[in-house]
Amino acid sequence: MNKNINDLWFRWFYKNWKEYKPGDLIDKGLKPSKIAENFINQKNEKLIELSKEYDDKNFEALQQFMELTESELHIIKYFLKLIKIN
Repeated sequence: MNKNINDLWFRWFYKNWKEYKPGDLIDKGLKPSKIAENFINQKNEKLIELSKEYDDKNFEALQQFMELTESELHIIKYFLKLIKIN
């Protein structure tokens, strides 16, 4: 098991995500799902390569991160509702 594989993933992802400029694409009217789909299509080979480095423990850690991120999304949605009603 490579302890730093999740660090490798996050460094790779955020570097490529920033270069992809998703905010500009949202400004141009692309839906978030389409932005993600296009990113995956462009980076598919590297994503496959990175996935081969993962073991069960790394998988579980990344899955937990995804669940925490999903929780944060729910909080942001709730906060946006509060802004609308106030």
